[in-house]
Amino acid sequence: MSQTTVEELLNTARAIMKEADYCFLMTHGESGEINARLMHPFEPDGEFNVWLGASPSSRKVREVLKQNKVTLAFINPRSTAYVTIVGTASLDSNVELKRKYWRAYWTDMYPGGPENQEYILIKILPYRIELMNFAESALPQPYGLKPQGLARRDDTWSIIESTEEL
Repeated sequence: MSQTTVEELLNTARAIMKEADYCFLMTHGESGEINARLMHPFEPDGEFNVWLGASPSSRKVREVLKQNKVTLAFINPRSTAYVTIVGTASLDSNVELKRKYWRAYWTDMYPGGPENQEYILIKILPYRIELMNFAESALPQPYGLKPQGLARRDDTWSIIESTEEL
């Protein structure tokens, strides 16, 4: 099945992300290196933003404050599928959002629950999505050499047609 519409590609990306469950968040380190850490993101919201929980004193938060361009990488080895999200990160300490984006088992890390001042949200606003799904044939020809891609401009997603952009 060939994925051809923006909605189909977004649905495929969402399914891969949900099945992967975890991702790597990559940020820019102080000396130019890329730092990656395993994260347990929430499913993308209706606008395809991705939310992560963190400590405001963590290295990842310090790096986001200095350089907010980040990458998330999801892989589902069972279906030989991946999604890479490139976007802009911002921090949010709104208590209602922290309650919405909370996992019960985090009380060990953040005693006091989502109201804890040591719990903050990282919101990723994607501007590019790359994906491949060999099981669903969600990839253009030549088979497996280039991913499918979406770009968001002015809150509208479009399919990336140029192979130079991927």
